[in-house]
Amino acid sequence: MNGFVRVLMFIYSVVIAVISVVLLYALVDDGIFADILQPLRSVVTGPVSKWVYFAVLMLLFITSIISITNAITYGRLNRTRLRKTDIGSVDIGADAIENIALNSARAAQVGIKNARCRVTPGKNGAIRVIISCVLYSNVEIPASMAKAQEKIKKDIERYTGIVVQDVFVKVTKVEATTAKVENR
Repeated sequence: MNGFVRVLMFIYSVVIAVISVVLLYALVDDGIFADILQPLRSVVTGPVSKWVYFAVLMLLFITSIISITNAITYGRLNRTRLRKTDIGSVDIGADAIENIALNSARAAQVGIKNARCRVTPGKNGAIRVIISCVLYSNVEIPASMAKAQEKIKKDIERYTGIVVQDVFVKVTKVEATTAKVENR
């Protein structure tokens, strides 16, 4: 989920939360909406419909709080990954995992000129690694990137102990290799 969608989801959730709080207040003070919402008054004052109304509003309020929380936290790996040892615990930051992935991609020697990395949460505590790279023109893309994927997965799992679910490689550009001519 990109940032724009997350912001829209956050705003929507806040609006729903405010509306549900105002409508919950109508249960306490049924004169708040006097003539504007006459049909709502009959719902709020009815003995059975009052509880149905309350249940629906509580459901709206709880789902809006969950949406707000998801909008804030979704899409980015938790700041650290905690690993327990006999002596204590080790916190491994997302930036450290991204740097391991970038170093592994370059160390694979598969013609990567430049690369960027992003780590996101996967299923069952695993992570997903997304590498965007610029390659030199003399590279066999499928075979070379498969080799890079394997190296990235093995290195992250070996150095951190965190299971890697997927390694996605996105080739954004292929640049021609140019010979350098030195002036005397």
